[in-house]
Amino acid sequence: MKIDIAENSNTFMIDIDRLLTIRLQICCLVFLLFSGVVQAQTVTVTSPTDSLEVGETFEFAISYKSTTTYDKVIFPDSTLFGADLGFRSMQQFKLSDYADSTVYELQFFALDEATIAPLPLRVISAGDTTLLFTEAVVLNQRSVLASAEDPLKPSKPIFEFPITLWPWILGLLLLAALAYFLYQKYVVNKEEEPVQEVIIPEFQNPLNELEQRLKALKTKHDDSIEKDYKTFYSELGDALRWYIEEVYKIPALESTTREVIRFMDAFGMDIEMLKHTREILKEADMAKFAKFKPTYEQSLKAYHLGHSFLERARQVDIARIQRLRDEFEAQFQTIQTEEADHGMG
Repeated sequence: MKIDIAENSNTFMIDIDRLLTIRLQICCLVFLLFSGVVQAQTVTVTSPTDSLEVGETFEFAISYKSTTTYDKVIFPDSTLFGADLGFRSMQQFKLSDYADSTVYELQFFALDEATIAPLPLRVISAGDTTLLFTEAVVLNQRSVLASAEDPLKPSKPIFEFPITLWPWILGLLLLAALAYFLYQKYVVNKEEEPVQEVIIPEFQNPLNELEQRLKALKTKHDDSIEKDYKTFYSELGDALRWYIEEVYKIPALESTTREVIRFMDAFGMDIEMLKHTREILKEADMAKFAKFKPTYEQSLKAYHLGHSFLERARQVDIARIQRLRDEFEAQFQTIQTEEADHGMG
């Protein structure tokens, strides 16, 4: 009997400990669930579901909701969207004490699909900062070019033309006239020609040339009743390409926009000049190859970007242009010296 009482007592103590452990676990679980509800925070994004054409503008929104109040939400700035997406504007809305939202107006420049990487949000509350991230978003590109499978147009028939003799007769007469001219110059009237002095032409400053091109383009564009935006953007982009090739010896006129930007970046050109060039050339490509119909205000903004490129070049290219001037004048001075030595000989 004593052994049975001891065994029953031990069993009863074990059951009490087990019940206390289960109750403690349930309390912890309820506390964790309650804490999660109190401090719940959600970040959602809204983006286009359809594919985008090159140059198309769209809205991208980020929303933040919390079950508790906070002091401030710092949304991502325009520098985090990458080179394939042009930033146009942003607007933040304070929906309530528990929700914030920001809407970005972006422009699609990708030649293939573009990805908006996870963006950081900083929530400031009672002096503490919480870092949250959005989910990644993939934007698909919709091509406006003709399909490679489209049938080619039939070639025109080849016409045969009768053989005529008059081109041969005319060629013989021209050869005879050239022979007579050379005979008169070098045989009949052979005289010692005086040594002509080499005149050094004046160095043409690329900055002044670029300024004149921009002024002429602006005047022609303003005076035109029917605005030819395709020609305007093409000439504006060619003016910048010419300057880059003339001053930095980069083959900009015969290169694509992507190649020009890559050359400028590799050359280490000024970041502001690189930024202005990228925006102007991309809009020029859209005006030529995509269904991009700019307004007069957009073309005026593009012209001001070209003028900003000029003003920045005046600041950073002074030494480079002076070196070009020295090389230009030294080249003709060498020719003049050689001609003088030849005359003395």
